[in-house]
Amino acid sequence: MTMKRTLAILLVLSMLLLCACGAQPDPATTTTETTTETTTSNLNGNFEFTKENYPRMGGSLANLPLGQAVTATVLGISREDANELITFEGSTTDNYKAIVDGEFDILLAYEPSEEAKQYIKDSGKELEMTPIGVDALVFICSKDNAVQSLTLDQIKSIYSGKTTNWSAIGGSKGEIAAYQRNPDSGSQTLFDKLVNLGDDLMTPPEGRQVGTMMGLLEAIADYDDSKNALGYTVYYYLTNMESEKLNRAKILAVDGIDPTNDSIGDGSYPLTNDFYVVIRKSAEENSPERVLYNWICSEQGAELVKQENYPVRVAAEK
Repeated sequence: MTMKRTLAILLVLSMLLLCACGAQPDPATTTTETTTETTTSNLNGNFEFTKENYPRMGGSLANLPLGQAVTATVLGISREDANELITFEGSTTDNYKAIVDGEFDILLAYEPSEEAKQYIKDSGKELEMTPIGVDALVFICSKDNAVQSLTLDQIKSIYSGKTTNWSAIGGSKGEIAAYQRNPDSGSQTLFDKLVNLGDDLMTPPEGRQVGTMMGLLEAIADYDDSKNALGYTVYYYLTNMESEKLNRAKILAVDGIDPTNDSIGDGSYPLTNDFYVVIRKSAEENSPERVLYNWICSEQGAELVKQENYPVRVAAEK
């Protein structure tokens, strides 16, 4: 074999080797320019996700779009097909109980309620949680209501039963129909933590405790008494998943600050809290849920959170 022919063969082999090395990007070194269309099936050495080994994923309803995006990206499938593999329903408390009991392998969820924390403690099991984004508790009322902003003190006064009429806080005369969420919901957990009324939270009148986020939005936007209604939900769910409700309802500023991705991210809006990716601490290093958890916590995962339009804390970007 001639020297020229030998060199030519070596050159071809080198090119093939380079192409093979580039076929599976390493999430740890891939830049944040990776889009949701990129398939990242090989996340940890030779580990490859399939529909058969994909972790059982659940979580809070407001995290459903992120769950769809993660699943579609990792498996290289459509969001519609991804939706068939994940379960985002029930209360946030129910989802934490489910991962403790082994019904889920990984969660994308808001902060656990006190009931969920006690359930975890009583089980003797430990969960591993990493914040991956931030959301906000927002207050909503009818577009016909003249009030544009509430102070945190006014919110506390309303939900402790001390302030009962809109006229006392700059609105037209009318009884404030203050709706609440069910105690095991993610929205109520945020309310309890951020508004922090404790035992001063009034018992809601009959019909004013709503079991779903959609039910609360309908109470504010659609029911006959909606002009005087007040309620709360999470920012992302309302603005990204049910934004048509804002044709008939509006988000109130709190302490003069409107909730936006920027004001939530930089903390100037006062009622913000992280949401998390969660696995059981006992998950083995090469288990599908651990590999997926690590990827969601990586730069690629963080980029996907931003692409799905979730607010991200500014401090986390520095």
